Amino acid sequence: MSISAPDLQAYREGRAPWKKLKDEIVPVEHFLSERYQVDARIRFPLNDEPPDAWLTLAGAASVGIEVTSAHARAQVEVGKSLAAGAAVPGFIPLPDEAPAVVFARARKRGRILNSRASVDEIIDRAISSRFQRKNQSKFAGYILLVTAPLRSSPHRSPDSIRAALSHEAQLLPFAEVYVLDTARRGMLIQLK
Repeated sequence: MSISAPDLQAYREGRAPWKKLKDEIVPVEHFLSERYQVDARIRFPLNDEPPDAWLTLAGAASVGIEVTSAHARAQVEVGKSLAAGAAVPGFIPLPDEAPAVVFARARKRGRILNSRASVDEIIDRAISSRFQRKNQSKFAGYILLVTAPLRSSPHRSPDSIRAALSHEAQLLPFAEVYVLDTARRGMLIQLK
């Protein structure tokens, strides 16, 4: 089975009809394959109401899973660069809230070298921003999955990520909090 070039590009950019697949289904599948090898069932409501999925383990009540993406806009912009056929910036050091013109300049500029410390800081701030947006009592008892481009800092250890983010994760109403790499077989790190 192959995917057409326009569909592949739409998936890279998180556009319809592939948005839910990229943003919710694939991260939940990654989480399940890493965390729950057997006896797990998942149901996706596929609406715009929380949670994004319901996890059921044998003999236990269902638990909601909420998925959010840190540094997502930059990843979309990298996907757009792939369509343009130009040099692809592997990491765009901009927050999701940056204006579109700033992202366009970064795409046009191509690759630049970012220090490891600055990449780590940008990713941590992006994850922290997602924590702040999801810090709502309606998520009490759920599982939070935050996808982030952890592979952009390949030498960073899970312990370093835990040290930077666990305290903030502990304050969230979620029962469990994880950060997982956007790559298919990337890291999965439990913070709470």
